[in-house]
Amino acid sequence: MRLILATNHLGLGGSESYLFTVAEELDRLGHEAAIYTRDPGAGAAAARRRGIAVVTDVDEAGELDAAIVQDAGVSHELAGRFGTVPQLFVAHSETFDLQLPPQLDGQVGAAVALNDRVARRLEALAVAPEIVRLRQPIDIERNTVSTPLPAVARRALLLSNNPVADRLELIERACAEAGLELVRVGGDAGQAEDPRAALAGVEIVIGYGRSVLEAMACGRAAYVYDRYGGDGWVTADSYPRLEADGFAGRDPDAVVDLDRMRADLRAYSAAMGPVNRDLVVANHRATVHAQELVELLGGLAPAPGTRLPHAEMARLVRLEWRGQVEVQGLRRELTRSHAALEASRRETAAAVARTEEVRRNYESTLSWRATRALRSARDLLRRALGRGQDE
Repeated sequence: MRLILATNHLGLGGSESYLFTVAEELDRLGHEAAIYTRDPGAGAAAARRRGIAVVTDVDEAGELDAAIVQDAGVSHELAGRFGTVPQLFVAHSETFDLQLPPQLDGQVGAAVALNDRVARRLEALAVAPEIVRLRQPIDIERNTVSTPLPAVARRALLLSNNPVADRLELIERACAEAGLELVRVGGDAGQAEDPRAALAGVEIVIGYGRSVLEAMACGRAAYVYDRYGGDGWVTADSYPRLEADGFAGRDPDAVVDLDRMRADLRAYSAAMGPVNRDLVVANHRATVHAQELVELLGGLAPAPGTRLPHAEMARLVRLEWRGQVEVQGLRRELTRSHAALEASRRETAAAVARTEEVRRNYESTLSWRATRALRSARDLLRRALGRGQDE
């Protein structure tokens, strides 16, 4: 089959990592697969370095047998350009509306949910395509570390693009109190095109979603915690529950505070490494996932072709409206923060000026001038004493 894997933005996040993995596995099966994006970020160069074709003009795709899409924007674009080419939608989020299938009958032949949480969201859509539950694919040959875990953990890696300040502070305190050095990859700490080197240098990985599975594949101890909360350690017992929720830290019965995280981290065991590796090998092999995708693509009916989707256009405009309102609110907050910062800078400058004025006034007094020779003699004596001690 000749396939296109489409996403609006190609950066270095979890959904992009998914596309890279799938593209490589489809190529191993002999299918022609290229990634299409309108917004090539850092992921475009990363994909090309891995030998994956990336196109930014939809006409470069040529004739297609099917498309795998990850957001509504590229779904509409491909439907307008390729008409009846069947689409398989892979849904990665239940919170980001534009990563859900378009609300048009037949445009998407089927939708893949990578966890139960997203599947429930898809089922609630007014126009719900056929929903197929698959598991996150991990390349177990690429994601592997030869070094076993030591008996005592020394370093932990926060592998996430999402930590917010209060949660980051909690992680830092918990690691420090558990005797762990914390290192970071992702977000404002800088994204890594390939996190394997960072994974090899730690015993514990803290994160969510695909980062947890990649850590497990490398035989690291994996702790689920991110901006939405935490689920704790991945173990053989907790794996089914955490996998069903996408390793997202949203268990309503699990509240991870400082005391619990510190106690959890101290309970680290080197045995977690091989167990985690075995769980990924048994349940998340990318080779199996690619085979399942090919089977799904082969069974899709042709799309109904181009239509005038007025209702869907109106819905997307409403989403854009809400997004713009939120952006305006953030801009106002940023303006207030800048104003407060500028006021603080002015107050600091004024205080420095007052201090400098006091110093100048003092140095102009008669007592300061009268004791100048005495101060010079004192300084000479201090330097002489210092040389004597050095000798």
